[in-house]
Amino acid sequence: MEQIPDQFTEDPALKAALRRALDQEAAPAALRNRILALSAEASAGESAAPPRSLKMPSRRSPLFKFAVAAVLLIGFGALGYRIWQMNQGPVYDPSRILSQSLYKAMVDTHAARGAQTTPDQVTTLAAAGELSKSIDRPVFVADLTRDGWTFQGAAVRKVGEHQAAQLYFTKGNEAISVFSLPASAANGAHDDTDYVKDFNGSPIAGFTHGKGLYCIVGSSPDDSLQMAEVKRLLAEHRGEIAKG
Repeated sequence: MEQIPDQFTEDPALKAALRRALDQEAAPAALRNRILALSAEASAGESAAPPRSLKMPSRRSPLFKFAVAAVLLIGFGALGYRIWQMNQGPVYDPSRILSQSLYKAMVDTHAARGAQTTPDQVTTLAAAGELSKSIDRPVFVADLTRDGWTFQGAAVRKVGEHQAAQLYFTKGNEAISVFSLPASAANGAHDDTDYVKDFNGSPIAGFTHGKGLYCIVGSSPDDSLQMAEVKRLLAEHRGEIAKG
């Protein structure tokens, strides 16, 4: 019998076709046995071959693109937030806007008026608004007489380096000064913001509005005048600003 060329016997497709044909039609026994042996060898070789490694998903698949987009979005978002943080100014803290030296100056001027070291320019509360002409700013003319305080006088006095109108009230052993300072005394202050401070036992409450910084400074030798009362007076009378 003629020998079958190797290039045909090594062809897997040909082997499979011949195998199907042998199952259906008669063939010479020698050829049949030869082909069956080659088919068996091919099957054994395929079984012994190492398993193929799993392929990673294509980089062009929708899932891969979504994962890349998500990573980029998170990265750019974090970078943008970091840049935003770096561009922000310091956190605004109202309690730090007024300097310690300004608080001290207000307390010193308040104590000096209590000792009557300088005379008052105004002796009636009704005339206190006229002080705005001297300082060229509105004056906080808080009518504390409605709360049981006695008006003692008013004048334009120095509070540190600033010219300020000062109204002075007493009730028993307690005393209050109502100051009208320039808004520039509270450098960097936001408009219409309240400020409170207990400075060496003197409760101080104030607010900024337009051109002015308006404060109530209290004192009492026995600490009977508390911050809560000073804040209440400020809230009740803050609208009593006279433009002169």
